[in-house]
Amino acid sequence: MDKYYNIENTDTIDGLAYKEQTKMLILQLADGMDWSDAAGHFELLRQKLNTYLWYIDSKQYEEKYPDVERVELRVSFMFKEPDACLKMYEKTSEVLSRIFENSALIVERGKRD
Repeated sequence: MDKYYNIENTDTIDGLAYKEQTKMLILQLADGMDWSDAAGHFELLRQKLNTYLWYIDSKQYEEKYPDVERVELRVSFMFKEPDACLKMYEKTSEVLSRIFENSALIVERGKRD
């Protein structure tokens, strides 16, 4: 597994970018773990997503990026994730829109089996 796509470190943000022209904060979560232990993987993913939601809700970005008008949370999977992830995406998107009105969850579904 590529160390850059490891979700086991659940208390960190994998990537962050700020587009000054559009005042958009982009948070990247990269998941390269296979689904051989689906229950364990779901738990790690849940914890990791909670870290991202907490980061946005706590407005930790404001010191460096005080004029953010839009937040995008981009989740990329290396391995094809189970359809059961759809409920997790829905819930995450719902919570994200409650804590930052102008926001979006963008999911890049995995290609590998």
